[in-house]
Amino acid sequence: EPQSVITSKHDRPGWRNTDIFAFVNAGLFGFMCATVYYARFVTYRGVGNLHEFFFYAAAILSAIALGAFFLRRLNWPTWLLILVQAGILAHFAGAFLPIDGGRLYDAEFFSVRYDKYVHAFNALAGAALVAHLLSHANARLPARPAVILLTVLGGGAVVEILEYLVTITVPHSGVGDYDNNMQDLISNLVGAAAYVIFLDLRRRFYRWRHPGRA
Repeated sequence: EPQSVITSKHDRPGWRNTDIFAFVNAGLFGFMCATVYYARFVTYRGVGNLHEFFFYAAAILSAIALGAFFLRRLNWPTWLLILVQAGILAHFAGAFLPIDGGRLYDAEFFSVRYDKYVHAFNALAGAALVAHLLSHANARLPARPAVILLTVLGGGAVVEILEYLVTITVPHSGVGDYDNNMQDLISNLVGAAAYVIFLDLRRRFYRWRHPGRA
C-alpha cells in the first residue's frame, strides 16, 4: 500500500530536506537581488520606484516561507528536490552569467535560445513533481499522463500570464513578446511530454521484466 503523503507530527524530524531547500533558495534569491535584480530595476524603473522592488522581494520571500511551511508536511524525495533545484539554478544562471557580451538567457545553442531549454527542463521537473504527488496520494486516474501534462501546462500558462502583466506595467522589462510566450509554452510542452513518455517507457519495461505483476 502506498505511503501517505501527509506525515504525522511525531514523524517529522527537526530538519527536513524541504527546510534546506527553502533556505537555499531564499539565500539565492537574496544574492540575485543584491547582484542583478536591484540594479536592473533601478535602470528600468528608477530610484523613485524602489518601493515596488522591495514589495516584490518581500512577496517572493513570503511565498518561499509559506511554501516551506506547508510543503514540509509532505514526503519529498531528495532526488526530486535536486531536480527542481537544478531548474532554479539554470534560471538564475541565465540571468547572471555573461556570455558574448550579453546574458546567458539570450545565447543560442543549436539555434534554440537557452531560455527554451530552461523552460523545457523546469517543465520536466514539474511533471516529475505532479507524478510524485499523484503516486503517493494513490490517485487512480483513467488519463493519468494527460492529467500530468495538462497540470504542468496550466502552471506554465500562469507564469506566462504574469510575464504579460510585467510587460504592460514595467517599461523595457525584457520579458519578451507574444512570439516568445508561445515558444515558452511549446518548450513547456516538450519538457512535460518527455517525462510522461519516460514514465510510460518505465512502466512498459517493468511489465516486461515482471509479466505476472500489475
